[in-house]
Amino acid sequence: MLRNLISVFSMLGLSILAIPTELALATDNVQLIAPGDPAMAKAHEKSKSELDGFLEKLGNPPAGTENYSIKLGFTDKAKGVALTTDQMAPNVEFMWVYQIKASGDHFTALLSDTPEYIHNIKPDDRVEFAKSDIFDWMYTENGKVKGNYTACPLLLAGPKEQLDQYREIYGIVCD
Repeated sequence: MLRNLISVFSMLGLSILAIPTELALATDNVQLIAPGDPAMAKAHEKSKSELDGFLEKLGNPPAGTENYSIKLGFTDKAKGVALTTDQMAPNVEFMWVYQIKASGDHFTALLSDTPEYIHNIKPDDRVEFAKSDIFDWMYTENGKVKGNYTACPLLLAGPKEQLDQYREIYGIVCD
């Protein structure tokens, strides 16, 4: 059975500083996460609890903020893709979208990531979704990442140096 997938920052070390911010924050590095992972569930809940504040900023971005992105869970269907926030669903690939346009609780955006397992969507395809489909979100404020809570379970499971590096470069704080 295919495990759920989470796209995370590129793990390119300090060379990431040479990559445009929008590419560095949502790239093609895929990490396998077991369905129902408790740390990922906690990260999703934290993201949901702060979603309204993110959407407020998205609608009226304060000075110094940019690179607004949203993470969605995709599954293939006969034609196109379906969206889910269910971490227990089989064959889900979580990927980032950008260039978000909002109309109430409905949104459109472009797919930022290159799917590894989902076949019916490709980078820069337009995606329509509802507020209830949002799994995580992020933006940068004065060069530091805000949100992206789902990166923490991935970073905490990896090498400590990697976590320290992301903490220093992007200001990521993992509990």
